[in-house]
Amino acid sequence: MWNIWKEELCKIMSRKIIWLGVFLLLAFVSFRLSAERNDYTTAIDGRIYHGSEAIRKDQELTAHYAGTLTEELVAKVCEDFGFYYYDKETKYVHGNFCSRFVTETFTNYMQTEGNDPDAVSLYTGGDWELYAAPYFRQPVKFDYIYGWDDFAEMYVTALLALFVILTVGISPLFSEEYQLRTADLLRTTRRGKQSVVWLKFLAAICFAAALTCAVSVYLWGIYAAVYGTQGLDASALLLNFSSFYGYCPETVMGFLLFTAFLGLCGAILLTGLTAGISSLCRSPFPTLILSLAVFLFPVVWMSILGPMGIFGASITKAVTHFMTSMPFYLPQSIGFAFSTKQLGMHLCIASAAGTGSILAGYHKFRNM
Repeated sequence: MWNIWKEELCKIMSRKIIWLGVFLLLAFVSFRLSAERNDYTTAIDGRIYHGSEAIRKDQELTAHYAGTLTEELVAKVCEDFGFYYYDKETKYVHGNFCSRFVTETFTNYMQTEGNDPDAVSLYTGGDWELYAAPYFRQPVKFDYIYGWDDFAEMYVTALLALFVILTVGISPLFSEEYQLRTADLLRTTRRGKQSVVWLKFLAAICFAAALTCAVSVYLWGIYAAVYGTQGLDASALLLNFSSFYGYCPETVMGFLLFTAFLGLCGAILLTGLTAGISSLCRSPFPTLILSLAVFLFPVVWMSILGPMGIFGASITKAVTHFMTSMPFYLPQSIGFAFSTKQLGMHLCIASAAGTGSILAGYHKFRNM
């Protein structure tokens, strides 16, 4: 029986378009990271550093300021380095990671053009309470997190691209059997209407999970090679992708691991949905189009249909929770400031949707 599973797995792995897509994805991420490293610049004690040396200097400097983030630490960084800004004449940045973090987080820097330090000032009054004060209402550990902040956003982007690749690779799972007219022959075998169908699903899920884990390990590896491991024990609240409201893991490492877990769940859910759709269509092309439509429809809902509110508040809210449980948004859930209860509900919705799609696909294929 396991020979059938291996054959189905090999059939999926033999699709060259999957490996071409993965190669282009990893090549793009690697090239971007290399360019980011080469363009990295920091200014310390009047001297400007570039590339890997700049990263190392910033890490060494930040280590002296690492610890609990306090208003005194913010004031000291401002006193020691001033505000971070970009000089249009020299085309260099003035500042380092510490001054950049303080400037972008605790000042009106984002409301200025970013090249005039005289226009930058610390938040005051209501702006301070809204944007800055949350960092001091609970213990927040400060450290160098520049690379992992970039990784958090790039990782989600890479996952979404990988999901498209998986959709292309898995969509022929059953529809190819119809097109080649082997489905009827398969169903006449002793296990053709039962275990063979389950093994096809299992092969697709195993492949999707293994490929997602492999891509994740590669991305972790290249970022660790460039930025090291400093900052992984810092507070996850320092990341731009995180939120003070809703569930957030305590450390950067916890944040990234939880995001990877959500990505793996998204890959498995995507496989279940795509395989279920594949059992309904007699040609791989309609399967691919419908699968991509299902994958991207949550974006249409969140961007257009949901904000219109034409279905009423209660229905809109319920559908929105369902849409954010789908593969496109599931890896990004932690950035929506959902509570622990809501995240648990989304995982249950994802499990139910994936299981339902697989059961429907099983029933449809064996009785087609």
